[in-house]
Amino acid sequence: MDKRILFTPLELKRITLPGRIVRSATELFASEPDGHVPACEFAVFDRLGGEPLGMILTAHTCVSPEGRANLRQNAFWDDSFFADGERIRRCAGKNGVPVVMQIGHGGMKAEGNNGGLPVFTPDNMTEENIRSVVRAFGETALRAKRAGMDGVMLHCAHLYLLSQFFYPKFNHRTDRYGGSGLNRFRITAECLEAVKAACGNDYPVFLKINGDDEGGTEEYYRDLAEAIRSTGDAFDAVEISGWHSAPLGVPEKPYFLEIVRRLKEDVEVPLIEVGGIRSAEGMLMALEAGASAVSLSRPFLCEPDFASKIRDTENAVSRCRGCGFCFRPLDNATLVRCPTAGPLPLPED
Repeated sequence: MDKRILFTPLELKRITLPGRIVRSATELFASEPDGHVPACEFAVFDRLGGEPLGMILTAHTCVSPEGRANLRQNAFWDDSFFADGERIRRCAGKNGVPVVMQIGHGGMKAEGNNGGLPVFTPDNMTEENIRSVVRAFGETALRAKRAGMDGVMLHCAHLYLLSQFFYPKFNHRTDRYGGSGLNRFRITAECLEAVKAACGNDYPVFLKINGDDEGGTEEYYRDLAEAIRSTGDAFDAVEISGWHSAPLGVPEKPYFLEIVRRLKEDVEVPLIEVGGIRSAEGMLMALEAGASAVSLSRPFLCEPDFASKIRDTENAVSRCRGCGFCFRPLDNATLVRCPTAGPLPLPED
């Protein structure tokens, strides 16, 4: 397979991506205490907007105050954040690259991060709590659409709230939100319905979900495939992550190739492989396994122009060493997100 395929359009149900390389939803852990986007993050999006990417996913953005997953997470739960979304879209989409906001709720990860508000978990939520969260997803998606975002991605991975619901380890409910895989997926399906009701059936919606559980069990895989199939063609694509989503060190190959390879046979929705991709070779391995696109995070923190290097340089390999520095809260004094890349830029204006 020729690497030129990475820079050819990908036609999805409701949106066409100009290429197959996606900037995944990377948290900079840099937001203001009130959840607003800092100047350095706008500059990051401005830089990415000049790259030959197929899609840019924004940072994991919180849909309601009680769900803030860390003290530096971006928020979009009311209109006071609207201008932030507009500016991100303007910076990242300046050359026509689709910009999609990833939206989520922290669930148990909000403990200590949400200003003392109730911490929601699958086991302690009432049905009214669930309806409130579902409404928040729909309202946030509509706000994102009004701000110019080309779509939204529901975050159902990495043990945030929707992900917690899908794992029997964290969901012990005996009502219609617990038990079977489809019941545990119900809250995510309802969030999808709320987004479609608010934004229209033609508005692109993506899903990020773990392709395995802690033990990589067959039962989890069967539940996953059934859950994805149950939504029909409602999702434009599903980004496949995993329980161990960001190990340290330099990977030998993309992390979730086998899961993508199996899912390609069991579901019809296009798949995006995320994790462990550090070269054109790794990208092509993912496409050969059945992914329609590839998604990267840490390499773009290390080298914002990595997509250009893949296009223009033979055998380009990311300088990212998987050191984990980028998972720390941003030091506002130094603005160093990656020690290899140096300080984040600031806007020129």
